[in-house]
Amino acid sequence: MKMRSHTIFSAFVLALAFVSVAGGSYAGDKPLNTIAHGESYGGVFYTLGDSRYSGVLNINDTYTVNFDTSVLGSDKEVELARLYVYWVWCQKENVGVFPSMQVSDGREVLRSVATYTDTKGFVGRYDYFSGVYVYNCNITKTGYLVTVKNVDANGSTFCVQGIGLLVIYECQDPGQDCHHIEYWVNEGCDMIYAEYGITPEMATSKAYFDGDVERKAVNKAYLITVAPSGGYVSGGETAHNRLYFNEESGWLSKLPFLNQLLRLLFGYGGGVWSDVYIASDIAQIGVDQRDVTDYLKGTNNFAAVQDNHDYMMLTNAVLVVEKVG
Repeated sequence: MKMRSHTIFSAFVLALAFVSVAGGSYAGDKPLNTIAHGESYGGVFYTLGDSRYSGVLNINDTYTVNFDTSVLGSDKEVELARLYVYWVWCQKENVGVFPSMQVSDGREVLRSVATYTDTKGFVGRYDYFSGVYVYNCNITKTGYLVTVKNVDANGSTFCVQGIGLLVIYECQDPGQDCHHIEYWVNEGCDMIYAEYGITPEMATSKAYFDGDVERKAVNKAYLITVAPSGGYVSGGETAHNRLYFNEESGWLSKLPFLNQLLRLLFGYGGGVWSDVYIASDIAQIGVDQRDVTDYLKGTNNFAAVQDNHDYMMLTNAVLVVEKVG
């Protein structure tokens, strides 16, 4: 059985040349944009491959990440493959600049289709740009290798936190990893940090998944969020970041038992989770995939990520709804 009803927003076409202007603040002032929304008989996966923090890349230095794409097998076709290069600390002589990088996959040099950036938004030391360069890519099913090279002859440097690969695939035949799905792909760059007069409520970034969902036809729903630098690793301390899904009443997030009771009795209340991002010195990108089936609404679902002295950039939010049948 082959099923496909794939719709890309007109905004996705515009995003091919879209550049998000640097500048902003530590507040959540740059909600992620929906660049793709559609239905398919298939699946979705996101991976960082063997990403690790690059350290400083000087002119002609390279950084490589390998991705395992064997999940695609011979019976799946790629519907959308999106590559994300997460970079920070781009500077020349202690002045913030944008990185000049060449990204290739061994077969071709990739062309950036979108750029998202943000800064802390006030004058001070180390006010360097951070951001994401985005590429469409033609991945192979036997593995995929990506190389980033600093090509700035003027001497600027930057660091790569890692590279993410998002794949939406379509199945030619029914299988264990194939479902009738509807998906929303949101991306951007929103730097959030509850410091310097910014409260956690202000340091909250949102992603909206507009449209209607027939809840009776839903088997499962899950949310993927990506937050470079996210993941407070100091032992014993909690609530340095929170993830919300369809939670509109902030006070309920502080009363999880009441929130759960209201949801069970009246279908009211969203999901709230603390410290969902885990980081290390090797992988400095927080990634969370979470079942949100119980909190799905019939229309206009949304997610929010809140910083509480962690510091992070929210860059990706993908909602996938698996339907019955």
